[in-house]
Amino acid sequence: MNSLLPVTRMLNAALTGDLDPFFENDADTQWTPRADILEGEKDYLIVMDLPGVNKDELELNIDKQTLWVTTKTEHEAPEGYKTLRRERPSRATFSRSFRLGTAIDQDKVQAKLDKGVLHITLPKSEQSLPRRIDVKQVD
Repeated sequence: MNSLLPVTRMLNAALTGDLDPFFENDADTQWTPRADILEGEKDYLIVMDLPGVNKDELELNIDKQTLWVTTKTEHEAPEGYKTLRRERPSRATFSRSFRLGTAIDQDKVQAKLDKGVLHITLPKSEQSLPRRIDVKQVD
């Protein structure tokens, strides 16, 4: 019978509208999404899962030879609703960097967000691509 005491307290709290002390967790959460880095013939591709992140919350910057991917998301209850239980953090931030080196054409880097998956295309610079050298005949 004593094992039901916490449940009874929560039900009483629900009926009286006093759930905040039990469930409110409003702390910021830091997280680092995993990334796949793939190499093609003419470019590299970074693929990152970013569930719940909107394009407007995402920022990509290249500083010197480092690509920075950062975001800050905020989740709020819809208008007219009060948060009773929060399992997702109300705020989540991350910052992740990738060293590019000189083999990347930084002016042609592209990114797209598709259904929570970020694809960053990093074209290889012309100087880094393999090329054939013609041999001339000397008479």
